[in-house]
Amino acid sequence: MKQILKAELSRAIRNKGMLLALMIGIGIALVHAVHVMLPAYHVNLAIDFERYPILYPAIVADTWLAGNEFALESFLYFLVLPLVAVLPFGTSYFSDKENGFLKSLYMRVSRKDYLLAKYTAAFVSGGIASVVPLIVNLLCALTLLPNLRPEIVMPHNIISAANLFYKIYYATPMLYIFIFLCIDFMAGGIFACIALACSYLSDYKIIIAICPFFIQLILHVGSSMLMKLDYSSVYFLEAGYGIRAPLVAILCMILGLGLSFAVFVKKGEKEDVF
Repeated sequence: MKQILKAELSRAIRNKGMLLALMIGIGIALVHAVHVMLPAYHVNLAIDFERYPILYPAIVADTWLAGNEFALESFLYFLVLPLVAVLPFGTSYFSDKENGFLKSLYMRVSRKDYLLAKYTAAFVSGGIASVVPLIVNLLCALTLLPNLRPEIVMPHNIISAANLFYKIYYATPMLYIFIFLCIDFMAGGIFACIALACSYLSDYKIIIAICPFFIQLILHVGSSMLMKLDYSSVYFLEAGYGIRAPLVAILCMILGLGLSFAVFVKKGEKEDVF
């Protein structure tokens, strides 16, 4: 099990799909830094905060890519997050089966060990592809903007008592950011694993790759139509919007992880590849 897991993790991280995913994600992160952070940096320099103490500077916690839902780049990043997460390894099972690699592999290792290793590697690769661009953007924010506590009276985003972890946000914003990086890592991993589970649905790789995106899009559109944006992963994965319906967020995570695991592993053990 250790050997196949090590091999699958290596394949998941060292491939062109991971490079492409990081290029897309970091590209959005850098555009946000230029479009949002640099103007905020210049505004901070231009204002005399000692003379106008009522004003509060733009800070890291409410200006970085996931910290403010009003930026177009923030919405775009979390909208395409399923595609970014799937690119490194989400369609690898389909590829292994299509090119015959799976047949030779099953002659050397047990199906269960391979499927568990594949699922773990896909989860890790999806998480890495999701959070690395956020970390790059966060480092840009830490370079350009002050890392102060958020303003409670006139906040620059919509974090309030209705949000989960709001006390942590206003007391220790970097801990709040770390919590959401972990949540986004999990979400990226789940998106990649959903693609694995969808490998049995179609004979076309592109359809498998976009399945998680369409699932999120359907949920987002439905939430928008019902005026329940708190239920959309496009929003509750953003630290600047926050989690306002924790049961919905937890349910989405559990269902995504549980169903993808059950479908991929159980069906994979019975799948005829010979």
